[in-house]
Amino acid sequence: MIRRIDAMHQRFGKLDGKKCRDCSNFIKGRYHDKTLQKCEVYGMTHSEASDWRQRWTACGQFSKEYNGRCIMETLSRSKEPEPPNCGATMKEAQE
Repeated sequence: MIRRIDAMHQRFGKLDGKKCRDCSNFIKGRYHDKTLQKCEVYGMTHSEASDWRQRWTACGQFSKEYNGRCIMETLSRSKEPEPPNCGATMKEAQE
């Protein structure tokens, strides 16, 4: 399976000199007793498997608004319908 950040770099390009931690799409929050780090463009889940790394080199969506499908949904092999967009906030993902 493709690494999460590699999927982002393939789709949006790589932005050398910038880190995910400085992007407006990088979200850090708490869920129960865990601190989660997520990329809103990639997708929001409660799972640590989709956690994002602050140190990763940013993609071309760096601090840009994104209204398309969550990237993780486009990589899914599930037969379930995909959500229309990826605009969930950390608060919505926590519910």
